[in-house]
Amino acid sequence: MTIPRDLINRQKKIYLTLVAVGFSAMAILAFTEKYMPDALFKALLYTSISLFLVGNILMYIGIRCPKCKAILGYHIVFSAGKADQCPRCRIHFDQGIL
Repeated sequence: MTIPRDLINRQKKIYLTLVAVGFSAMAILAFTEKYMPDALFKALLYTSISLFLVGNILMYIGIRCPKCKAILGYHIVFSAGKADQCPRCRIHFDQGIL
């Protein structure tokens, strides 16, 4: 039996990793811009921006309730406290359903 919180946390970690890698690459590129060729800089910049944007979009629409498939997104990631249940179907994330 799988706990819904485990599924949600796994998705959240993957998407936050994408955002962090994209942001870190942009920060590194900001300091190394003058030391690399223009074509290489643009390719790396567009790749890092893409990673950052894709991670943010997936964090918003990719984290869904395991039962009702409602988009939880930033409700889970940036809630002030620990999110205990889905706002739509009211399933508790700590009880096993699957």
